[in-house]
Amino acid sequence: MGSSAGGNLAYHTGLRGAMIAANLEPLKIKGLILQQPFFGGLKSTESEVRLANDIILPLSATDLLWDLSLPIGADRDHEYSNPTVGEGPKKLDPLKSLEWTVMITASEGDPLVDRQRDLVKLMKEKGIQEGIMGISLIL
Repeated sequence: MGSSAGGNLAYHTGLRGAMIAANLEPLKIKGLILQQPFFGGLKSTESEVRLANDIILPLSATDLLWDLSLPIGADRDHEYSNPTVGEGPKKLDPLKSLEWTVMITASEGDPLVDRQRDLVKLMKEKGIQEGIMGISLIL
C-alpha cells in the first residue's frame, strides 16, 4: 500500500513481488492498494493540462520531481514513471495469474487522475479481474 509517490513505489515493489511470489511462501500477498499513485509520462494528459496551475501539485512541480527522480538521461516515459509504455504492460502478467486484488483511489481534483485511470484501463485490457476481487478505481 502507498500514497502518491509511495503508491508508485508500492506498485513497482508489488510487480517485483509478484514475479517471485512462489519464493515468498508461506507469505501470500493478496494485492495492492494505491492511493492517488504518482505516475507521469512525456505527453501531458487532459487533467494535467486542465490543472497545470494546481496550488498543490502544479505541472512544473511534477516535471521537476521527475527530473530529480529518474535516472540521468531518462525521460518521463521511463518504466518508473509511466507503467503504460514499453515493457510496463507485460509486467502486469503475474498480477493476473496470481489473481491479486488491486484498488486504486483517485480524485477528480488531482492533476494525475488521468494517469491513474490509464493504469486501471491497462489492467482491464490485460485481463486483470474486475470487481471485489479485482481491479477497482475509487474516485
